[in-house]
Amino acid sequence: MSRNQYEDIEELSVAKLFCSHKYVIPIYQRNYAWSEPEVEQLIQDVMDVALQNSESDYYLGSLVTYRRDNGLFETIDGQQRHTTLSILLSVLKNEFKQDLGDIDHINLGFDSRPKSDQTLRKLFSNPKRRGDEPEERTIRSAYEVAYRFLSREKSSVKAFTRYLLNRVKILRVVVPADTDLNHYFEIMNNQGEQLEKHEVLKARMMEKLGSNDERTAFAKIWDACADMNRYVQLGIDAGVREAVFGKNWNVMPEEFSDLTEVFANPDENTETQTLADIIATPVFKSYRSESKTEESGTFSSVVTFPNFLLHVLRVLTKNDVPLDDKRLLDTFDQFMPGEEDDPQWFIIGLLKARLLFDCYIIKRENEEDWSLKSLKLYTRRQKSFGYVNSDNDEKLNQQLTMLLSMFHVSFPAQVYKHWFNAALNYLYITCENSECWTIDGKGYLEFLEGLNDTFFYGRYGVFSGGEPIDYYDLTYNDHKVPEEFDVSHLDQATNVQNFIFNRLDYLLWKRLKAGETFKNVNMDYVNKRLNGFSFTFRTSVEHYFPQHPLGAEPMGNVDRFGNLCLISRSNNSKLSNYLPTAKKEHYEKATAVESLKQVFMMSYEDWGSKSQSMIEEHEEMMVEVLCNAS
Repeated sequence: MSRNQYEDIEELSVAKLFCSHKYVIPIYQRNYAWSEPEVEQLIQDVMDVALQNSESDYYLGSLVTYRRDNGLFETIDGQQRHTTLSILLSVLKNEFKQDLGDIDHINLGFDSRPKSDQTLRKLFSNPKRRGDEPEERTIRSAYEVAYRFLSREKSSVKAFTRYLLNRVKILRVVVPADTDLNHYFEIMNNQGEQLEKHEVLKARMMEKLGSNDERTAFAKIWDACADMNRYVQLGIDAGVREAVFGKNWNVMPEEFSDLTEVFANPDENTETQTLADIIATPVFKSYRSESKTEESGTFSSVVTFPNFLLHVLRVLTKNDVPLDDKRLLDTFDQFMPGEEDDPQWFIIGLLKARLLFDCYIIKRENEEDWSLKSLKLYTRRQKSFGYVNSDNDEKLNQQLTMLLSMFHVSFPAQVYKHWFNAALNYLYITCENSECWTIDGKGYLEFLEGLNDTFFYGRYGVFSGGEPIDYYDLTYNDHKVPEEFDVSHLDQATNVQNFIFNRLDYLLWKRLKAGETFKNVNMDYVNKRLNGFSFTFRTSVEHYFPQHPLGAEPMGNVDRFGNLCLISRSNNSKLSNYLPTAKKEHYEKATAVESLKQVFMMSYEDWGSKSQSMIEEHEEMMVEVLCNAS
């Protein structure tokens, strides 16, 4: 379908989008599905441009619609963005008292989905209004995510709102009345992929190299590093693997000339390509060409390769490199030094960082377990390899895994992996003058424990001017971090930050593993469930005693921190109005544990209006654990 086949195409600001016409999500569309990473990414993208280049427009994408006979616009494509914008405007209006101009209602509705409809309108008119009508949990959760995000950027909310309303643009496309929508979806789903930015970056760097041998070596290492879901040694051809990584696959060349020599094989038919060649005949996502005899393991990375490139650039230059991979090319133009040998310098740094990442940063294994393992070569009768714990001390390896996974689930968006950058920077500096990448596990754990405290007090401590310290400054600059925790961060009901709950669960796990007991707590009940706990992506803050209890009178002050815990969205939606006894019965049947704080609450025999002193005692205990990590 060509452009001139559309009925009309109009560029709309967010203000104009919500002040003209009405839109409806048809029943054949899926439910609203964005979660924390997608919502935060959209806000972050707009915030970045609003603060850095507020005079330019930001194009959010297209909104493909069909005009019904009654004048309503039926949304064919773009409903996730449109719904998120509706939620975001509700947050700005109600939580930050921002002036939305002529926007006095939400102009988006849902066919045959009254729960979604009611939730969206309630959030705009009065999100704190209590009632018996059910809520669409995904929409309410997105509201909470947006509120938590913007709470961290309070000083920028006014500028953000002004920019969002006036300079963020969306392209509304209206398809002709006789459009075959099924055919339209087929066209959309079969559109070709564009050349990825990191492939363009690779070509740009290779053009600066002086010989075919150099370009071959660069390309081989880059492609091996690009497959983030297998260990980098397995991305190098078996015939030269030992020459690159040593007899035991545990060393690396320090000079680019060594790599050039390894890959300078005159018998190898290697064709080098310019940027123009690659764009003319692109090859997409060809990183998983594993041989059948070499299984790579079922691992998945906590970061993407474009994001990893930005982390490496920040580690190598020590500059405040933004971690937004949509700006990958511009960021490298800005921060990558311009000397002729810089591609050589960068590829060596990239390879070293990948080796360190493989050994000392967690991965997801078999889509269910966190793992912290190294690749080990066995040379008995014939060479083979396997995966072993990165630290020989099993308990230490488990604690490192738990701490790293705590960081990862606390900051799911790629642009917020500041913990990852801090860890990679520590590993790189520690190994800077060593051919091997062996790290002392105790020293690494001490660093990560310190990072946990630094992020906690640096972001939520008593700081001058009321502004949190920037993550980059906390990592690279010698900042004096506050020594106290500002408990007002706990007085935000369901908007208490995820990191605070995750830090608390980690510290509870650590103390319980050390054999510590807690006063007036059923320790047998808690310890029986300890081994079932691991960190997962939890985004919903639950009231253990519900706001609207089924079959019971409400309890005063249900929003206090002592009555809250962080669990998965699905369980919160399913059990939100159940009494503590019913929730306890449900969770006791489960083998997995979502929240250790919740386990502590369930260990008490009674929890409700008659147990206020006990709830206060529990809260004091949790705050003590939160603030006394040692």
